[in-house]
Amino acid sequence: MKRIERVPSMLQSLPVEILLHVFSFLELQPYLISHGVCKDWQRLLPLTELHPIRRRMLELYQKIISTPNFEKTRPWTLDNMQPFDRQTYIDGLLTQYPVIPAEFRMWILEWPNCLAIACTWPSLPVLRYRWHANQRRPGVNWLGYVPTNPHLSAVVYRSGTPDVKVIPALLIWRENSITNWLIFDQDEPDLFGRIYATDFMEGESSAVIPYPGQDPWYTNEPYPDWIAYMEYLWECTVSALEINPTYELPDRPPILPVVVCYNMAWDTTLPTFPWAQRDDVLRLARNPQIH
Repeated sequence: MKRIERVPSMLQSLPVEILLHVFSFLELQPYLISHGVCKDWQRLLPLTELHPIRRRMLELYQKIISTPNFEKTRPWTLDNMQPFDRQTYIDGLLTQYPVIPAEFRMWILEWPNCLAIACTWPSLPVLRYRWHANQRRPGVNWLGYVPTNPHLSAVVYRSGTPDVKVIPALLIWRENSITNWLIFDQDEPDLFGRIYATDFMEGESSAVIPYPGQDPWYTNEPYPDWIAYMEYLWECTVSALEINPTYELPDRPPILPVVVCYNMAWDTTLPTFPWAQRDDVLRLARNPQIH
């Protein structure tokens, strides 16, 4: 029988330098899939000069899948994941503010939803998770609140000073006294793209972003960006892998319609008003007696 020789594809016949240049434009999931094309690509792909954010995402992905027993963290996420139009979500945010932190934008558009970390994903249910284990994170996934029409919130910065202002932020998570925010204000470069976890128990307020030096009790150390926040949540998940819970408390959805309890610590309510009502929030910030 005559042997049939494979003819190299056009891509496979390209010089290595050009292949590496082509690979550098791949988004995360196509990049991962491309490892299965051939051995040559398997060898070349790790040499690709990826976008720095995408490189960090890849490193976290590799860390996750190499974690012993990581598959035990997946069942609840896979069972509860809903269809999700990523670009529509991003476009919805852009209608409210012209710039999205780059790490968050790339994460939403490219991260594999099957590897959503600690229930923090727009298409997972908005529930008050009450079982702290390796599959779940206690608290409320506010990132999933109306994923087809996400809304930015108006939070207060430099409270109690003549420079008090209202800045846009995305509500991510609430757990008892703790509220997590992703800051969108590009006019405040020290804040833009950071995650703040305000905590009533540490003298902070849920709708007020602390600023350095405002008081001796200032303790909030923000996560520098979305990827760092996800890395932290994965470390928490890994720690939970060592826990074998003996009981499970039922989840509880927020009371509908969801209400705003301005600057309060109830995690099943919104702590402030939408960005479209920022003038109202500024009046509240300037006149705290009318809260």
